[in-house]
Amino acid sequence: MTRVLMFGYCPLPHEGLRVSAPGLRTWHFLQVLLAAGHEVCLIGDRTYGAYPDTLPDLVTHKTGKWTYHSVTDARWHNPSAMQALIKPFAADCAISVTTTASSVASELIGDLPLWADLYGSIMAEAQMKALVYSDDSYLAYFWNQERRAIERADIFSTVSERQKWSLVGELGMWGRLNQWTSGYDYATCIPIASETTPYAPTHKVIRGTLLKGQPDDQAFVILYSGGYNTWTDVDTLFNALEQVMKGAPDVHFVSTGGKIDGHDDLTYVRFQKMIESSAYRERFHLRGWVPNEDVPAYYLESNIGINVDRPSYEAMLGSRTRVLDWMRAGLPSVLSSLTELAEDVRKARAGLVYKPGSVDDLVSCLQQAINDRAETAAMGQRAHQLLCDRFTFEATTERLCAWVANPTHAPDYGRNVPKLVTASHGIGTELAQAMASRSLGLALAVRVWPIIARTTDMLGMGGLQRRLAKWGMHALRLDRSPYQVKYLDYTVPTQMHIGDDYEGSVTLRNVGSTPWIIPNQSEKAVNLSYHWIDKNKVMVLKEGRRSSFAENVLPNTTVTLALNISPPPTSGQYTLEIDLVSEGVAWFSEVSAPGPSVLIEVQPARNA
Repeated sequence: MTRVLMFGYCPLPHEGLRVSAPGLRTWHFLQVLLAAGHEVCLIGDRTYGAYPDTLPDLVTHKTGKWTYHSVTDARWHNPSAMQALIKPFAADCAISVTTTASSVASELIGDLPLWADLYGSIMAEAQMKALVYSDDSYLAYFWNQERRAIERADIFSTVSERQKWSLVGELGMWGRLNQWTSGYDYATCIPIASETTPYAPTHKVIRGTLLKGQPDDQAFVILYSGGYNTWTDVDTLFNALEQVMKGAPDVHFVSTGGKIDGHDDLTYVRFQKMIESSAYRERFHLRGWVPNEDVPAYYLESNIGINVDRPSYEAMLGSRTRVLDWMRAGLPSVLSSLTELAEDVRKARAGLVYKPGSVDDLVSCLQQAINDRAETAAMGQRAHQLLCDRFTFEATTERLCAWVANPTHAPDYGRNVPKLVTASHGIGTELAQAMASRSLGLALAVRVWPIIARTTDMLGMGGLQRRLAKWGMHALRLDRSPYQVKYLDYTVPTQMHIGDDYEGSVTLRNVGSTPWIIPNQSEKAVNLSYHWIDKNKVMVLKEGRRSSFAENVLPNTTVTLALNISPPPTSGQYTLEIDLVSEGVAWFSEVSAPGPSVLIEVQPARNA
């Protein structure tokens, strides 16, 4: 029996709260260790927004050989508070689940052997975060976490074979592929896994309730569950669903996910904005984060699950936990071809795979599932069998169990090996940069927080510490979009004729945190444009003509620009909604406030 100190995330499934993917991964490892008879002390960092604010900073439960400390993020980043939980346990080894947890563990565990589970490629995730928030400063913050993990850990696990080889490259870059580790197998792939016991139906949440008036055996339900992350391709998803709904009036889309507080507050909001102007908006059912006990019912009452990925290294190197939950429920899936898991699903005929970014290909997959519902149900049965064959807790963790039975350091532990890249700026340099820019970045805030936490603990100022932590989470997690604009003035013609082109004028100010780059300098340039909305509040034209700025528009800069307009092809009353777009990323109205709207009378062509 080994005494295992574990760093992970909570809530855990047994707590009855909304569980995130890191919490499920923590549960995966925990269950295997306890089943093997080891004694485990788990310190779980509470997922932001998942617990009541009134809960104490530390809640401890002990059940048999398992001690469970649930802590706030403020305590998680307070070394002295963490050591008070670590030292009494007298562990033989440590296991950290996720790169972030590995970064924290590496600075707290002393000489303990460390298994670091790098749950997905954090640098690929950082790239998508930088894209959505238009801010490359996230890269340094995430790299510092990755660096601390790969510098200190003795052995690693990844969620895919591809990520394992990406990790080997990082290890080489940092100097871990040295004379001492030649022939040493640093990493193993532990795919995402799930419990296999089928969900039991308890109550209805979709059929006969959400879809009132439609016979249960007629409606075809497409389900999305979980968070809308930076990699979620909501554009392809929305456009494909609209095409499918146009030809199939019995198709409904149900979503049980939402924004990921503190990580991605923008993607879900964009999706909501798209749906508001859809002609089929009554068949989009956005349920948000539903109670944990209701989630299995959504799986069981759906016909197929859908997962959409932006073309990205994050998807190519990572995996999708929600798909395993669907498999457990016998729910087939439509997936982009990017992940290794998608290839496993395709080979097992447990779902359908589409080309990422292709609306037509996704539509074809969905139509195939709708038109042959018997085969779709059979795919669900094969999905559950695939789970039982390949992705159980036990089948995925053989090497982890072997290592925990005899935990050892990597061969280069304690050796004087070269560091091949610079670690990071010193805290003094970062403070100077922050003072010059008058901006406290996320990376620096995390580094100075332990000092603040120790000081407030020493002075008995727990209330102030909690207030500072809450303020910092709000300020630094950027739950507001970098794409912010203030419209100061605008003029457009209120009458237009079909076939003619018109010009308006818009004066606006960049009140966001990022410059608006012009087209010849970036594929993600910011342009002025518009949408056409009909009298039924349906968006009949989303992609209006583009009007480009003459030069980059820096934050706090005001500019006046001509707006080139072409009216809709049919006469009637319309609303012209002025908007800005960062090409390939987002319309400003989708992630912040909508632009001004003008009622326009569109008349027949002059020569009609």
